[in-house]
Amino acid sequence: MPLVAFSKLPTFQRLLDEQHDVLSLEKATHQDIREQHIGILNMMPDASLQATERQFMRLVGDCNQIVQFYIHLFTIPDIKRGKQAQDWIEQYYEDFESIKQNGLDALIITGANPASEHLEQESFWPMLTQVIDWAKSIM
Repeated sequence: MPLVAFSKLPTFQRLLDEQHDVLSLEKATHQDIREQHIGILNMMPDASLQATERQFMRLVGDCNQIVQFYIHLFTIPDIKRGKQAQDWIEQYYEDFESIKQNGLDALIITGANPASEHLEQESFWPMLTQVIDWAKSIM
């Protein structure tokens, strides 16, 4: 699993503890292997936020042994979060402007808990459509 631990996200250590292969940034930069940058727009509720990032990182990392995967986590600021989840996001997640500036090779969008009858009425809808439109324009 050539996931590259390019940040201090604790999920990397947890995956190492589970016997997954995670490359240090130093080791990754000295290998002549193609890299892919994958964004995960994590809109899951607080209770499953971290579990979702781990699940997708395992899935992506286990799929290919000849590519180094850089996983870029981000979310929509308009999603209401509890203090613990918000602290996690502020410490380990990137903002959409950084994602746009650096680009991605692929984008995964996780689900959210809609409260309205129509998605267009959700607080996250305007930014979600902005992310989707941006992704269409670069892929």
